[in-house]
Formats: sequence, structure tokens, C-alpha cells
Amino acid sequence: MRILAKEEAKFIDQWAVEKGGLPLAVLMENAGRGVAEAIVEAFEEIESPLEIVIVAGKGNNGADGLVAARQLEEWGHEVRIVIPNDDSHASELFDQQMAAIDALEIPVLTIEDGDVFEAADVIVDGLVGTGLTGELRDSIQEILDRIEAHVETYPDTLLVAIDVPSGMNSNTGAVANGTMAMDITVTFGAPKIGMLLYPARSYCGNIAVKGLGFSWEMALLDDDNKNYPTELITPDLVAALLPEREETAHKGTNGHTLIIGGSDGMIGAPLLAAEAAVHAGAGKVTAVVPSDCLKMLQSKIMPEVLTGSFGSLLHLRMHASEKEAVAIGPGFGRSEESMTLAKTFITTTEAPLVIDADALWAIGNMDTMGDEFSKRDFPAILTPHPGEFARLTGLSVEEIEANRVETARQFALKYKVVLVLKGAPTVVASPEGLVAVNYSGNEGMGTGGMGDTLTGIIAGLLGQGLEELEAAMAGVYLHGAAADALYEDRNFGYTPSEVSRQLPYTITELLDFDVE
Repeated sequence: MRILAKEEAKFIDQWAVEKGGLPLAVLMENAGRGVAEAIVEAFEEIESPLEIVIVAGKGNNGADGLVAARQLEEWGHEVRIVIPNDDSHASELFDQQMAAIDALEIPVLTIEDGDVFEAADVIVDGLVGTGLTGELRDSIQEILDRIEAHVETYPDTLLVAIDVPSGMNSNTGAVANGTMAMDITVTFGAPKIGMLLYPARSYCGNIAVKGLGFSWEMALLDDDNKNYPTELITPDLVAALLPEREETAHKGTNGHTLIIGGSDGMIGAPLLAAEAAVHAGAGKVTAVVPSDCLKMLQSKIMPEVLTGSFGSLLHLRMHASEKEAVAIGPGFGRSEESMTLAKTFITTTEAPLVIDADALWAIGNMDTMGDEFSKRDFPAILTPHPGEFARLTGLSVEEIEANRVETARQFALKYKVVLVLKGAPTVVASPEGLVAVNYSGNEGMGTGGMGDTLTGIIAGLLGQGLEELEAAMAGVYLHGAAADALYEDRNFGYTPSEVSRQLPYTITELLDFDVE
């Protein structure tokens, strides 16, 4: 499912006018009607008229609200409009819509007119749209403060935002001081990227997507569109990516996945990764650890996993030979010897590769060896959390989180890798500039070992024949979806092993099989 950057939404509007033969006023009419429909749909079981206050800024976002006001009044609801009490410039379309409001004698107020929100069933935020940069103006903040005070007294009041909540950055998910949490955000064409990123994700409420009145995807195919695409990872997408099992399938046709990791006191990490690869459907899985850790691994790991040991680069190369996927890093250790071994293996192997944890640490700053990744026939998959990504990039965690989608995109483009930037939400970036945002998962996953399980899932899918980007997208979704299934019974305290064991049931449900 496509999600839109602010620049893409603007491009679509311009394309509609310049090449699509659609005046902006027509798009506005469609948007305003969509807002009105979303409000009525929220009260579909109530037949009596609603008291609706539409708070309209003087730009095109506010003009959308004026269109909604006309529609709602036509449908029999009591509507009044509140505008900022300032001398800010009004857009041409706002003035046009206001002329219609005046002709229809719909009340237009400012907060100087007393309790303008009295008895409101619904308050619609049409103050500021996607064009906001920086903080909210004082006149806007004053209105939002009054809305907040009203809602504190009347908490059942439905709050609806037009396109985005006022104060939200539609690209990064940042929110300005004073931004209010909405019950519903009515957006147009497709969700905006920032709606799926924190903290904005917590402010949007339910996202209702309404049409623009034309096939806006056509605009993005135009050669003048230079924006890289961003997608939402959906269940339908993942179901389409998962490998089909032939009736004659056997272990040899479902790929052999190798997990390289382990060190003294860290044997659980490769164990978790290997067992997750099994549960992801890999035909065969081998876990190899340092020679002095082998007995410990064998005493704890499930019998379906083959085991082996290594003590040198030659051993690793032998183990990686003829494997459909190799994951390196879980519990590998950070001694000088292990770091050198990991780094040398990474830069010399041609096997399909997933790099995680201590192997990422071995890389250090990506600039020291970034050219090595661009030489690969197939991109390596890197799976850092923000702290590891900070080491790879030299950025601070705060800088990464402030713009995680675009930061991930530029990294993958520069180094020609598939990047899985873990977090809330996890994003997957490709060497071609695509970023996919994952929405599955929950806060109960914040426990040690979850990343090792994810590595095993991705490696297991990669070994079954999925391309690197496909394995990464499907892996992060399935990992989160399995945890979501466990979350239904308990919000935290479930383990990475349980997520791993839940995985086959999640895949089965996704593929619409009947489970007895």
C-alpha cells in the first residue's frame, strides 16, 4: 500500500491541475465531502442531528473544512465554523469557500465570541495541513488550548482532523508543541508517511482514507515525479511474497540456512536465530559456533537444527559453501579476534547474507568498508537497531529517530544494501530507494533476543528463495504479527522463543488455511 510524503501529495495536486484537467477546487470538493462522510459514518447508529464545530484555518486545509460544513448542513446537521482571530493571509480557495458559507448563512465565529464549542458532538480540526514547518502560531495554539479545555470537561466529544492533526510533520512524524490527539484523521488518497511514525502515530487516532476523485497513482508514474516511493507492509503484500509449497516439496527444495554466531555466555542468540529459521519454513538449518561453545549449543538447541563449529575463516567459508542464506552476528562476541574474523568473512563471502548484532559492530562506521557492499552481486541485509545504526552512520540516535524513513533510504541508496532499521516502527530500505514501513508488532517485544529471532526469520525466508528485499519485508511483518498474536493474551512477558513458535500459526492464518 503506497503511503505519501508531503512532496508527493503536493505533486499529485499539481499534476491533477496541470495534466489531469481537474481544478484544485474539484479536489477540494471531494476532500470536504470525504470529511463529512467520515463524521457521519462515525455516528451511523444515531439518527438525530449532530452539533458540529469546524475549526478552519485560512489556508486550503481550512477550505476543505468549509466544504465539509456545507455538506453536513445539507444533510441536516447543526454546523458552525470557528476561524483564527488574526490578520493572517487567506488563500484564494478559502475566500471562495467562505463566500459560499456566507451566502448559506452558516455561523462563522472566533473564540472571542464566547464558548464556541458549547454542546459540540464533533470538533473538526482544519487549522493547519501538511505544509506546517516549525511551531504553531499563537492564534492557532490559542484555539487548540480552548478545544483541549472543552474536551477535558466533555471527553465524549469526537475530535476529527482534516488530512493531518494540526502541528504534525507529515514526513517525519514529529509533532509541534500543542498538537492534540485526534479520534479520527481523515486523509486523502493515501496515508501520509508521518502518520505511521512516532510520536505522530499516537496523535492520529483511526485513519480514514478518502478518495480524491481520480486515480492519483497515475500522477506518480509521471516522469516529472522524482520522489522515491514509500510503502506500507500489509498482510496482503506479505501473503503474496511468501513462497508457495509444491506438493513435491522436500527439505532440499526449501533452502539450507546457516546461522553463524555464539561466544562464551552468548550461546542463546544463535540458538534463537536458528530455531526461528526452522519455524519460518527453512528446509534445513545449520547453526555454527566457536569450537568451545559447541557442546553447550548441542545440549540446548532443538533437534531439527544441524550444528557445527568454527575456529578460523576457512571453517566459516566451508560452512557457508552451497548455503542459500547465511546470517552472521547473533552473540558473535566483540573480541578483537572475533571482530576481525567477522569483518573478513563479510567482505569475502558471496553467499546471500544477513548481518546482525556483533557482526554490525565489527563493521564499525560504514564508510570504512562501504565500497565492499556495492561490489556484491546481491545486496546484503543489515538489521541494526538505532544504537547500532548510530555506530554505522556516525549520527546520533536522536538524529536517526527524527527522520528514520529518509535516513534509512539514503543509507541503503549510498551503500547498496537492504537496511532493516529496527524500532517503532521498523522500516526496510532498498538499494533502489524504496522504503517499506512495518506496522505490526507491539511494546511487549522490548526484550533481549527479539532481534535474534528476527534475524533467523529473515534468513530462513531468504534461504527459501525470496529476494533480499522481499525476505526483509516479510520477515519484519511476520515477526511483529506473531508477537501481536501473543499480545492478545498478555501485554508483555512473552519470550522470543514463543514468538518463534507462534510463527507457523501466523503464516498459516495469513495464507487463509484452516487450522483445526
